[in-house]
Amino acid sequence: MSLLTSSVDLDMIEPVSLDGIPDFRNHQNNDQVESLANLFLKLGDTVRPIILRKISPISFRVLAGHFEYYAALKAQEKNEQFTAIRAYVVPPELESTILEQYDFLRSLSSSTDEITPTPTSSTSPQLPDLAQMEKNISDRLEQKLMGNLRSMIENTVKQIVNESLEGFGSQISNQITNHLDKQLTELKQSLVVVAADQTTKSKAPVKTQVPSKSKPAADILNNKNTDDNDPKRLEVVNDCNTLNMADLERKLAKSAKGNIKFARLIHEQRSHQLFTSIDDIKTNVKGLAEKTMQKIIDAW
Repeated sequence: MSLLTSSVDLDMIEPVSLDGIPDFRNHQNNDQVESLANLFLKLGDTVRPIILRKISPISFRVLAGHFEYYAALKAQEKNEQFTAIRAYVVPPELESTILEQYDFLRSLSSSTDEITPTPTSSTSPQLPDLAQMEKNISDRLEQKLMGNLRSMIENTVKQIVNESLEGFGSQISNQITNHLDKQLTELKQSLVVVAADQTTKSKAPVKTQVPSKSKPAADILNNKNTDDNDPKRLEVVNDCNTLNMADLERKLAKSAKGNIKFARLIHEQRSHQLFTSIDDIKTNVKGLAEKTMQKIIDAW
C-alpha cells in the first residue's frame, strides 16, 4: 500500500492529538518555530509531511509533526496566503504502524527537527503568541461557518420570496382583471343611459291632425310616444342591462313566476349587446311576447 500526501487547510486541523501525545504548548523553542516558519514562507511549502487523523468530514487531528504544524501556523500569521500544510491522512488501522516508522526515522536523524516536549507542570511557561494563533484559527473557522450559513439563509429566503411573488402576481392580475371588467360594465351602462336621454331630448312631440273618427291611429301614435318617453319603460330597459341574475328573477317574478325564465335569456343577450328599448328586448329575447312584456312593465 502506498501513502499519498495531501495539502490540508490549517484551519481544519486541531493541534492536540489523541493517545496522550501533547501539543506544542509545552515546547520552549520559539526561535526554532520562527526559523522554520521563515523557511516555509521562503519555499512556499513544507518538505516533510505531518501525520493526521481524520475525525470528521471537515476536521483533522495531529498525530505526529506538532513542531511543523506550529511553524506552519506561525508562517500563516506572517503571511495570510500560507494556508495549508502537506500531510499524510492515515486510516485508523494503520496508525500504529505508521507512527512506529515515523518515530524510528526521527530517532536516527542527526539533527532533531521536533524537540522532545518537557513534562507538563503548573510552572511551565507557554509561548506568548500561541493563544493569539489559536484565536486566529477559531476566528477563521467561525467566518467560514457563518459564510456558509449566511449563504444557505439567503438562498432559502430568495426561494420563499420568489414563490410568494409568483402567487402574489397571479392574485394581483386577477384583481386587476376583475376591476377592469367592473369598470367596463359600468361604462356600458352609463353609455346606454346617456344614449336614451339623448334620444328622448332629440325627438319632438308629434302633432298630427286626425279626424275625430280615426281614434285607432291616434292610439298608435300615443303608444309609440309613451314607449319613447315613459320613465317606467326606460327604467325596465336600464334594469335589464344592469341587474344581476338574482335581481332580474325577483323583478320578473312580480308579473308571473313563469317569467323568471326570461332572466337568463336577458342576461345572455346583454352580454353580447346592451338593450336600447323595450322593442329591442322583445325582439332579441326569444319567447317574450307583447302582452307578456306589458305585464312585466306594469308589475315592475
